[in-house]
Amino acid sequence: MSLGQTIGTRVAGTRAFAASADAPLLVTMIGAQKPVSEVHRMIEASGAEIKESRNVRLGGRASNMFLVTNVDPMALKKQFEGQVFDFFSVFPAKNTVQDIKGPYCETSPLLPYVRKATMSVPFKKGVVNEITEFLCSKGVTLSHMDEYRSGKDIVLECIMHLPTGLAEFPSVDDKYVLQNLEALGCTVAEFGRVEGRPQAEKAAKN
Repeated sequence: MSLGQTIGTRVAGTRAFAASADAPLLVTMIGAQKPVSEVHRMIEASGAEIKESRNVRLGGRASNMFLVTNVDPMALKKQFEGQVFDFFSVFPAKNTVQDIKGPYCETSPLLPYVRKATMSVPFKKGVVNEITEFLCSKGVTLSHMDEYRSGKDIVLECIMHLPTGLAEFPSVDDKYVLQNLEALGCTVAEFGRVEGRPQAEKAAKN
């Protein structure tokens, strides 16, 4: 389904676009996976300020949701013209409940390469692009990235999959990733391995 078929539709009598440029909007897209940095760049190119985002990859498809402000909805539409998605919408934002992600399987051979990271960085335009572009350039896959504002900082809560070294990208160690994140201005509050479900369940019972 192309953008032109979905972005201007009306659903249950609700307008697809907010009336004013400063009203918060929820941008939702589902389709073939695109680098998070690419989607981020396209939204910011419209003049939008990203307040929060949820980005999830599953089964070869990606779902991206962005809460944005200070943008003309039609400017957002123009940035995504020609792009193809399974679903794309821009609607006035409403209150939402954050989902809680479950743990990974303990027996997965890729589990040793999975990291849970929480970091903050002073807000400036394009700073999240810099962070995600660095990670993507080193073969680090962001399967989850929650982004929100805390005062003058942006807080990122991520699940990262480090490259194994067996495919296109060479392996990277934790120290290298942390040093480069700090060089980009990040304060890393958490960066550690993810435990599988059986271990997590045992710990909860003890």
